[in-house]
Amino acid sequence: MKKWAILLVVTMMATLVLSACSSGSSETKNESQSGTADQEKVQLKFTVWGDVASAGPEVKLTEEFNKSHPNIEVKFEPVPGDGYGTKLTTSLAAGQAPDVFLIGEGDYYKYVDKGVVEPLDSYLEADKSFDTSMFQKDLLDMGHINGKTYYLPKDFNPLSLWYNKKLFDAAGMEYPNENWTWDDLNAAAKKLTLKDDKGKIKQFGFNATKWEYPIFTYLWSNGTSISNEDGTKAEGFMNSDKTIAAMEKYVAMSKGADKVSPTPQDAETLGGDGSMFMTDKLAMMVTGRWVKYDLDRSKVDYGTSLIPKGADGERGGIIAAAGWAINANSKHKQEAYELVKWLSGKEAQVLRSEKGLVLPATVNELEEVKKTEVKDKPIIDMMAFAKKPVTMVSSNGSLFVEEFNKAMEKILLDQSSVKDALNEAAKNVDSKITK
Repeated sequence: MKKWAILLVVTMMATLVLSACSSGSSETKNESQSGTADQEKVQLKFTVWGDVASAGPEVKLTEEFNKSHPNIEVKFEPVPGDGYGTKLTTSLAAGQAPDVFLIGEGDYYKYVDKGVVEPLDSYLEADKSFDTSMFQKDLLDMGHINGKTYYLPKDFNPLSLWYNKKLFDAAGMEYPNENWTWDDLNAAAKKLTLKDDKGKIKQFGFNATKWEYPIFTYLWSNGTSISNEDGTKAEGFMNSDKTIAAMEKYVAMSKGADKVSPTPQDAETLGGDGSMFMTDKLAMMVTGRWVKYDLDRSKVDYGTSLIPKGADGERGGIIAAAGWAINANSKHKQEAYELVKWLSGKEAQVLRSEKGLVLPATVNELEEVKKTEVKDKPIIDMMAFAKKPVTMVSSNGSLFVEEFNKAMEKILLDQSSVKDALNEAAKNVDSKITK
């Protein structure tokens, strides 16, 4: 067992003992603090990934919350994206985590399973002024785990196909459309992959990334997945004939004789798919709307389309989202709930979506975006095809992703065939689940 996990268990046990001794006095204390003007202010902290500059809306929301809640003082403490998960896990284990924190949809189940997220049901039931029907149902449902609500939506970004219009125009090719299949994409990518005089590829048609989310959409569109529906079995799914065949075609995009995609190492050397796209070295990629800010600043002429269908006409999508959670060990849970409401509410949704980098999680605000959205309309349309990754249906989800990524690493480094790597990965997942 990892050190942080041991520490987390010890911390939680100690917290439970202290909580039992207090006989619920914390809730009574919270009520009196927030209801009496001359009481000392309740101090709250909340965190997100990213620096202060990139988290401008949260800074403004913090200021406005403090002005409108005189008995509560909130401090906003963002953490750089690369270190967010590690710092949050460590602080939770040490009992020093913020009262409210942001979690990405892929980790929703994991943190609930650790027992560090406070269920919101009792707060929502007692609060007649806050109507959760304002949220997109699918996004709200993401926060429902084991029959309880643990997260309120912040925003969301469906993945879609992004294409460089300049490169399509130069090749005299039609842009991707909603009728495209993956075979159509592959055929177009071959035409868009160009070599220099020395035979070195100078322009790639598509980026067959090793990131699991785009791969999941590819597998779903081909009628397969790395797990069964409830995330309890890998054998016969991660290594099924369909999955193996689909992954062999996927990997061939970056390793085959008709290579149309950079390898992960190539992409990293060239600055990543976003940089390649903006410098006309990449024609197509499957990613989320977060690239829009950089693309717009670079003045690259781009378009978006639905992720292609499989041979049988099936289409798979995935939504990258984020949700606000209350620390189960917070000393001021009622006040933390007020902050979560504020950060999820209508005004917050409008503020964050003003620059078009994210989509509002509320129904009415998204409808307003749809009225003016033209270039990125297919991104919103991908909501209709969204499926849940295994990390959102099972506490075993991280096992599936970990072993699948290990298999991909071996395949891409020529250390194993697709079939052997996936057979080994499926076996490893199931052996760990049964223990």
